[in-house]
Amino acid sequence: MESYNRRDASCPDVIDLEAYQKVKQNTEIRSKSVEVSSTDESSADELKSPYTVLSEREKRFLIAVVSTVNFLGPVTATIYYPALGPLARELSVSESHINLTITFYLIILGIVPLLTAGFSDQNGRRLILIGCLVAFACVNIALALQASFPVLVSLRCLQSFSTSNIAVVAAAAVADVITRAERGKYLAYITLGPNIGSAVGPIVGGVLTKFLGWRSIFWLLAIFAALLAILVICFLRETCRALVGNGSIPPAPYNRSLFAIIRPRTAHTPEKVEETTLTTFKRRPSVLDALKILFNLESCFIILYNTALYCGFTAITSSIPALYERTYGFNSLEIGLAYLPYVLGSTFSRWTVGNLADWNFARHAHTAGITIQKNHQCAEQLARIPLEQARLQLALPLAYLSTVLLAAYGWVIQREVHIAAPLSLLFLMGNTMTGTSNTLNLLNIDINAQRPATATAAMNFLRFTCGAGVAAAALPLEGAIGFGWMATLISGIWWYYSFSGVHLQSQSNHGLWRYFTLRMMLHYSLMLLQCHNATM
Repeated sequence: MESYNRRDASCPDVIDLEAYQKVKQNTEIRSKSVEVSSTDESSADELKSPYTVLSEREKRFLIAVVSTVNFLGPVTATIYYPALGPLARELSVSESHINLTITFYLIILGIVPLLTAGFSDQNGRRLILIGCLVAFACVNIALALQASFPVLVSLRCLQSFSTSNIAVVAAAAVADVITRAERGKYLAYITLGPNIGSAVGPIVGGVLTKFLGWRSIFWLLAIFAALLAILVICFLRETCRALVGNGSIPPAPYNRSLFAIIRPRTAHTPEKVEETTLTTFKRRPSVLDALKILFNLESCFIILYNTALYCGFTAITSSIPALYERTYGFNSLEIGLAYLPYVLGSTFSRWTVGNLADWNFARHAHTAGITIQKNHQCAEQLARIPLEQARLQLALPLAYLSTVLLAAYGWVIQREVHIAAPLSLLFLMGNTMTGTSNTLNLLNIDINAQRPATATAAMNFLRFTCGAGVAAAALPLEGAIGFGWMATLISGIWWYYSFSGVHLQSQSNHGLWRYFTLRMMLHYSLMLLQCHNATM
């Protein structure tokens, strides 16, 4: 593996003049973004600065808060589904028209972070979270009071706008305070909120719609968002490394938590200010930053493959209500409960895949002659760890296993096997698919270390925009070729991309990267064309 700083390779706008000068002088390098300890004396000073001054208890609290906030986006999308029928009848529109509110929601969910992720990387996480939560609460109050279809569509777009940055900021907050050797298990906690939100949303939405009416859904979301905003304002501290470094640099007074202002002595105050841990940038953020990452040679395969996984996941989960009602006679409550095995499998990926990801990273560090030191990072030594191998050695086998499970799941449903079989397969797919996606997210953040929010926004842009089209085409495609063959088709696409990725990661030829990227885009186009033809 070439010995270079991945940070600069993937994000050329990130600079560190002090580190650059010291590299030229062949002396100690001042690092801001990597974690490890080695026997080299040149890295001794670097390891004196902890990656974060937050205690383990404070880190757990921060992860719990951002994971809870991250619950908001998916639950907003799924809690709305049971109300589609009553909304269409009350507003006197067709079901196809009311479904446009879902399509617009997903499209905006993917596009908006491209505009704001760079701002988050340079100007902080906390203020964006507060602004999103306050705006979300206000929009939901307006949704509960509206009575026309054009207003509904407009407000749903604003609702998506206000939640679109939450997932990006949540993933970036993990990168701010958790070192690479520990991110495997912590990132699983961040995805726990969305997984639970996707499962409980239809259940809660169905109960509220049946007993209190569809307007109660938006009142509940407004109250929940207001409570989360109060929690963030009172207790959540700023973590953006461009503002506070490793947490030893106090943020501006307006960006401090209410708890830190009222009781400054009780709030954690570091003894030493570590200004060398600040992340610095060459210029202001731009929309093009996320697009650069999207077409970066190291990032494009990760993003495209994760998009393929998400599209397959969307096709499967969006078809559960219709398939389970038709095949097994489930009612709305039973359909909501059918999502729980997938959620449980996703949750257990924290203890299975998350721990394996951290173990494999430590194994490669040991092979490179590096000793992992808790809460410390060293950029010079991280260049010696093959990040692609450390992450893909776990992600690709999980992807292969997911393809087998998905194909089996499709034929089990089509053959109307006992309900225990598809639910068991959903549990296993929740573990393997979530593990694959999380590991690819880890690699994406690893190679874009100084712009974690921008890197996550680039990935979510393709995931949500493509997922919006797949969600609309899933049931028509299933009706045209059958659910078993649809699942087999998706599995084949996953298998093909996984197989190509194995060979791709062993090559350094830039022409091969471009060829493979164009080939993947061609397959996306053919897949969408096939879905379109199935709907005709």
